[in-house]
Amino acid sequence: MKRSNLSTILVLSALATGCASVSGWRPIVDPRMDQHPETVQRDMLECKTLADQASDVTKEIGMGAGVGAVTGAAGGAAVGAIAGSAATGAAGGAILAIPAGLWKGYEANEDFKRSFKKCMRQRGHTLVN
Repeated sequence: MKRSNLSTILVLSALATGCASVSGWRPIVDPRMDQHPETVQRDMLECKTLADQASDVTKEIGMGAGVGAVTGAAGGAAVGAIAGSAATGAAGGAILAIPAGLWKGYEANEDFKRSFKKCMRQRGHTLVN
């Protein structure tokens, strides 16, 4: 694979995974319905830590992109070899792995939200979102 193709793949992967791992979601606790308003901040920190452990977003994105890149590069190289340029085919196949990494990141992010919400509700807090 050419050096410029590898550089392009790495830059695109870094940008895509960075966007996927930061969703901007913020939990909102209903203060009027909350059973334990005095512990909201502490519980939010503890539940965030537990939810992070339950769903490792960065790891999932990396694994999804890595598996997709290897599979895509191999498939792309095979098709490229038939067409006359295995290196170009491998680069194209590897670039197609970016959506796999993004999807894994989305799934892990949803797992994080689910785990966080469950933790907060089990501690008696009412979440709006």
